[in-house]
Amino acid sequence: MTQLHVDHRFRQGLALKSIDPLSKLVALFCAALLAMHWDKPQPLLIMLFVFIGLARYGAGMSWPCLGRRLRFIAVFGLPLFIITSIAAPAGEAFVTWGLLQISLGGAEYAAAITLRMFCLFLSSIIYIESTDPKDFVTILTTRLKLPYRFVFGVSMALTFLPLLESEGRIARQARQLRFGRQPRGVGERWRMWRGNLAAIFTGAVRRVEQTAGSMESKGFGAYPVRSFLREVEIGIVGYALIIMSVVVTVCLWSV
Repeated sequence: MTQLHVDHRFRQGLALKSIDPLSKLVALFCAALLAMHWDKPQPLLIMLFVFIGLARYGAGMSWPCLGRRLRFIAVFGLPLFIITSIAAPAGEAFVTWGLLQISLGGAEYAAAITLRMFCLFLSSIIYIESTDPKDFVTILTTRLKLPYRFVFGVSMALTFLPLLESEGRIARQARQLRFGRQPRGVGERWRMWRGNLAAIFTGAVRRVEQTAGSMESKGFGAYPVRSFLREVEIGIVGYALIIMSVVVTVCLWSV
């Protein structure tokens, strides 16, 4: 069997995209419980590496794409680590800078908080990347009996996030081409960032208006229930994932 066939079987049989959204949602909830429960950096660091592996080989994200996601999280994670290290001193200080002191306990606590944020953000990104919004609406409406209006709104958020990211990347590249060089200094970077943010916001408003008009023309929300063209079933892999997630959460709760 060639490498192409092996890779095809791996993506079709083991990829997270082949699992129903409800089973993955239970696994996501269990992972979030563990991440919020642990207050030590060691298990959270192991969880982060597991999520990186799942993002690459389960959700099919490329290394450059995964790197961009992690850098985006780090923009918020690094200030959180610094502020928490300073604001939560515990024990004897090992770094002193004027009136600011950082203790070993404070740094450990800050690392746990930062890694927790990485795990929560990355697990949510994995779910978004590996879930079809249409399947998400169908299974939550038919299985959990949630109002389809509410579920449809959540699915729109899952759909728009990758689109807005792509539009933001295109706008950033276009501005760099018109600018002729990389921005220099804080002022130029701020103007570049402000322009990209305005382009993303404009695109979001435009898509919302188009979606609202389309929903109104199709009579969305006119009836209390709705039917679906394609049903989403929970397979053996889905049930196994639910059971495994609950068992692993219970076993690792005391770590």
